[in-house]
Amino acid sequence: MYLVIRGDDLYKNMSSYLACRIEDTPNIEVLRNTEVRRLVGDGYLTSVEVIDNKTGETRTIRAPALFSFIGAIPRCDWIPPEIERDDKGFVRTGPAVAQSPHWTAKRQPFLLETSRPGVFAAGDVRAGSIKRVASAVGEGAMTVQFVHEYLERDVN
Repeated sequence: MYLVIRGDDLYKNMSSYLACRIEDTPNIEVLRNTEVRRLVGDGYLTSVEVIDNKTGETRTIRAPALFSFIGAIPRCDWIPPEIERDDKGFVRTGPAVAQSPHWTAKRQPFLLETSRPGVFAAGDVRAGSIKRVASAVGEGAMTVQFVHEYLERDVN
């Protein structure tokens, strides 16, 4: 099994407990300074072509599957400033934004509501989220209910 990372430090963007487990697992080879260049297959994945960014060397790895973890950076620079973010750039929601100068509603914010009433955040982008797919899906489903409540209370 291979773990392809763009940088040279496994610990830079990953929890240390996970990085340690990866390093301690004998059947995982970490390919540092490497990027996926091409996926190959006909109807299903058969191999992955990677390139070593330091040497320029390409390598084809037989692989029936690929999991892509692109990091824990929220990439929320496009969000307007009235939607508050924490010092790492994750969107603040719920009780954390109740005292925000941007919070204009007379009620308390819903659990997944941002500092702008009627705007919700769910999943990895949200400060304090679990950062797991199942949690993000659950939060997305919860948001539907919060939108209904918002529309019923604030818009009608």
